This record gives sequence, structure tokens and C-alpha cells, in this order.
Amino acid sequence: GYKVARMATDKFTDLQACGAPVAEIFTKFAEETGRELHLEIEPGTFLVANSGAVVSSVQDKVSTGPTGHTFLKLDAGMTDVLRPSLYGAQHPLVVVPADPAANRETENVVVVGHCCESGDLLSCAPDEPETIDERELTKAEVGDFLVVEGSGAYCSAMSTKNYNSFPEAPELLLTEAGDLHVIRARQPVAEIWKNEIQLDDSVLA
Repeated sequence: GYKVARMATDKFTDLQACGAPVAEIFTKFAEETGRELHLEIEPGTFLVANSGAVVSSVQDKVSTGPTGHTFLKLDAGMTDVLRPSLYGAQHPLVVVPADPAANRETENVVVVGHCCESGDLLSCAPDEPETIDERELTKAEVGDFLVVEGSGAYCSAMSTKNYNSFPEAPELLLTEAGDLHVIRARQPVAEIWKNEIQLDDSVLA
């Protein structure tokens, strides 16, 4: 697929540069054969990757000492954004203070999710899902928001649904007018086990 620049250091596919030689070949083919070819593409990720974000909250902040790390634990994680845990994908992480008037310095932190898993790591090293890496972010406090950007593709659709009994998060649509509309409600916890069937005691005897 077309390369999407989620991180500021990523390279974005230049559609004009990619399309020019293709258009040239199609034009030449039409001139030589009298046939005009019709090309259809499915850009998918290229269109939506940067149109979505996961808005989470900082639940806890822990330091492992001067030779360790400062960890931010979120109320989201691999249940919502699995790409870092699978193959070390990088997503922009942005701290949004709960107090809009807050003016804070930055700090280096490790960002982890709410699952009890060593792989629930959002600030892993590039292409190395099991390697801890730090990000320089606005200094966070418990109760602040942390936004995982670039989550519009291969996040909700690839989530580890109901892992550790976490229900699916709600999804909202932000319109150009600034209005929010719920397009998927938060999953009720009871739905996690509603399809389970109670066996007769004799089966387990």
C-alpha cells in the first residue's frame, strides 16, 4: 500500500510522483492500441490512518528510580492499538493536560497500556515491539489525557477485543463543524459473556 506518515520523521507517499509514470504508460498504451485502460486502486490506510485517534487517560505514573524509567499507565492499550505490540509500529503520543491552563515542561517517559502484559507497550522501539523506548512528552499527571494519533487504520479493526475482559471502547465522529457524534456505543460488560452457554452439570461430572 501507499506509505502513510504517522510520525513526523516518516516519509509520505507522493501520489503525484507515483501517478505520473503510470499516467504516462497508460497514455502511451492508448495511443498505440486505441484502448483506454481503467485503473482502480484501494488506498485504504492512506486515506484514513491519520483521521482517527485514541483518546485515553493517564491512570497511574510510576518511577523505577534514577537508573530506571518513568512509566505512564493508560486506560487503553493493546486492546485498542495493537500495532506497536505486534511489530513495533510507531504512533505519535500527545499529552493533553486536564487543566487547559497548565504550562508544563517535557519529560522522558515510557507509555504502557492497561493489560497485564509485558508487550502492552505503546512507546516501544521502532520495529522492536519488545524493546522499551522513551518518548519526550509534556509532563503528565494522573487524570490527564494522552492521545494516540494515527489510529484510523488497523487499530479498531485489529483490536484484541475483550482481552482481559475490557469492553470495546466507544467511537465518535468529529465533524468539520466541531460536533461529536457517537458512531459505536461503548460495549456493555455483560456482552462479553452473553454468548457463553451454561453446560449441564452432568457434562462436567
